[in-house]
Amino acid sequence: MTKRLLIAGLAVLVMTCWNVSRTDAQSCPNQESYGVRPSRAVDKSAQSRIEITYFNTVDANAFISEAGGARRSASYARLTSSQFNARINSLVASGIATIRKQQSAAPYLGQVAELNLERANATAKMVKAIWSPNDPAYLSSLDRETEVTVSKASSLDGPYYRLSVLSWFVDVTNKGGQKVVDYDASVLLLPGETAIFKLMSDDEARRSGNGRNYIAVTMRSVDGGSVARLHAPVRYF
Repeated sequence: MTKRLLIAGLAVLVMTCWNVSRTDAQSCPNQESYGVRPSRAVDKSAQSRIEITYFNTVDANAFISEAGGARRSASYARLTSSQFNARINSLVASGIATIRKQQSAAPYLGQVAELNLERANATAKMVKAIWSPNDPAYLSSLDRETEVTVSKASSLDGPYYRLSVLSWFVDVTNKGGQKVVDYDASVLLLPGETAIFKLMSDDEARRSGNGRNYIAVTMRSVDGGSVARLHAPVRYF
């Protein structure tokens, strides 16, 4: 009887360990799934109007303080769009910042919008609409590939929307081009607010040197919805 109980106990232990290892393997990112999000249902009853600004600055503390050190400080800030516009325009006028590109899109809620940054090199190939992201030549024209998704947040989050940003650093010096996810964010935002992301990966730091590169995503409206309050309370995630 004791022997049978011992064997049964060992069997249960083996099955438990196997299930735990299987769960861990599924929850950890790997080469195949890292940087890939499950597709969401697209809500065609509402469209968001977003604007993305790629810019750089020689002021390390322009939008996000590095008082704790470049690697230990925050990389995200949230402002009203009017505050962001006033600040970036002032920095550009002073010669402290440069806007590399601005794009806008009007995706449905839950729909992925691609807002990429082309290479500054004059010899880089221009992005052609007929090219597919699966075409190796596609990456040769890019500095960065970015996906932005706006979706309705949980009912517990009130009027906020969920803004998801997934951005790849594109390296064209490696066998024609490869990309690595170096910023993955999901934050809450109101229409009329701007989410600012400082790019501080090792790859980006090597590329930008002493400067700082940013992505700013402004959610202008959702089907003409109300603009955010001028002094909306700051929320951290």
